[in-house]
Amino acid sequence: MSRTLRTAAIPLAISYLGMAIGACQPDTPSEPTYRQTAAAEAEFRLRSDVEAALPARADACAADPDDEDARHAYADILFKLGNMWEADEVIAPLADPASSNVDDLQLAARLAYVLGDYTRAETLYDRLMDLTETGSEGHADATRGLTLTWYQTNQFARAPELPAPEDNEGASSLLAYMQAFEGEPYGIDWATDERVSHLPMTNDITQPGALPIVELEVNGQTVSLILDTGGDRLYLDKGIYESLGLTTLTHREARYAYTGGATVEEPLGVAETVTMGDVTLTNVPVVGATWKEIGQTTDGVLTTQLLKQFLSTMDYDNRRITLRERTPGALAEVMTNFANPPLEAPFFMTTTHLMFAKGDLNGHEINYFLDSGLAMSMPMIVVDETVELLGLETNDIEGTPYYWTAIESHGLNGLVKGATQAMGNVFVEQDFFWQSGFMADALMSHQYLWPLGSWTIDFDNMTYYFRAPESEE
Repeated sequence: MSRTLRTAAIPLAISYLGMAIGACQPDTPSEPTYRQTAAAEAEFRLRSDVEAALPARADACAADPDDEDARHAYADILFKLGNMWEADEVIAPLADPASSNVDDLQLAARLAYVLGDYTRAETLYDRLMDLTETGSEGHADATRGLTLTWYQTNQFARAPELPAPEDNEGASSLLAYMQAFEGEPYGIDWATDERVSHLPMTNDITQPGALPIVELEVNGQTVSLILDTGGDRLYLDKGIYESLGLTTLTHREARYAYTGGATVEEPLGVAETVTMGDVTLTNVPVVGATWKEIGQTTDGVLTTQLLKQFLSTMDYDNRRITLRERTPGALAEVMTNFANPPLEAPFFMTTTHLMFAKGDLNGHEINYFLDSGLAMSMPMIVVDETVELLGLETNDIEGTPYYWTAIESHGLNGLVKGATQAMGNVFVEQDFFWQSGFMADALMSHQYLWPLGSWTIDFDNMTYYFRAPESEE
């Protein structure tokens, strides 16, 4: 296929909220993490740099497991690689509620957070608060960590326990929003004893660049939303937001790929009710988005924090999103829908909503940001560091800042597919690759996901469930 034909298939109006990391930077606290020295940062630029250093650190820890410096260094490099589960096991002996080492606590708390162990994360961040002085970087990390932890566990009412944003180094509009929020967010009211709700997809999701669209009701008004697991709270077009008369608690400034990297101001409010078929959420956080005025035709975005309240299945085969109660019984019901045991893909989540899983790219294991909201014909985005690592040839897309590159193999572990193309230079962040302290190698999206038939997000076990590929025997 010629380059002209390849690029002609790319919808250039990218409806992409996955760049919510562009929104997260001003909105959510910059993530708690341990500090690297300038020398260490220079040492690790590409994934290959980190991988080359791994054996020596593993050997040093194995040679003397009681050497705390060697153990921390090993956990540190595992974290950078995105091997969060192993890193958590390695650092655990050094970080308990009685620990006095700030660096160990910062790393262990961060790992507990990204792995969804919010009870342990809160304990470790509380200890970090006790050990550090107000105004110090460690204290700011603890403030950010507790803000994010309480956000994930819907404990908005605890936000006033932290200093007002203007009075601490963990200042953010997220904390201001939570402190202004009244009542508990995301109340759940099921219409039937079955406690299952189906949201039909109203469009043809098989078309290049098409994202699933569903209808729901916000304060009784029907709205049409795209599905995007790369977004945080419920996004509503500002016109819809204003027409509903939503109460605004605060504002933020944010940047997105879909706004071309331009900064926009967004009101942060609350909806009384959001009805999704046979389930209604009450007291729902909402972002007033710059949406229709830049050419979007839907009313907003159905995002991760809404899906997170449920055991959520993106059922492409039956053209619907299914929401179930987050209980062991509901998970058992999901398992009965698989003819064979499903493929389980563990994931971890950073900032407020960015989910990552391990996968393959041209035979190299990497970290995929799994974001269903990329509206284009290609299934994925790569960062420049990954292009350099794999020696990929880039091809400019005329009239745009983007490029495309050919890929030989791609996919989550156990679900690797063959050749495709990826787009580059999409992220609005200057250093998305190292933004979160670990390597964000590539983004996987809708054009990869929908042919898999369905996927379920289990936030209790931090696991995705996919239909296992059929045996080739």
